[in-house]
Amino acid sequence: MMIKYRNLRMMTSAWSPKRLPESLLHYLRTRGRDRILFASDHPVLSMRRCTTEVAGLGLDEEVRDAWLYGNAEAFFFSERKPGR
Repeated sequence: MMIKYRNLRMMTSAWSPKRLPESLLHYLRTRGRDRILFASDHPVLSMRRCTTEVAGLGLDEEVRDAWLYGNAEAFFFSERKPGR
C-alpha cells in the first residue's frame, strides 16, 4: 500500500528499533525514506533505549535524521497544496 498510495505514511511506534523487519529497513533506506515516521512508544520504550537501538541499525545520517524527525516535521508543519 505504501508504494501504491504516495500520500500514505507509516509510523514505527509498534516496534523497538532493533526489532524492525529487514524489509521495512530496506524500504526506509530506499523508496520510503521520506514516508516513515519515528515514534518511541514512550513510556513502554524509553527514548534512551530507542536512540541506542537506532544507532545500532547502521543507517546513513540522512536517512536516520529524516526518520527520527525530518519526516514528521515535513508532514505536520509544511504547507500542503490541495489534493496532496
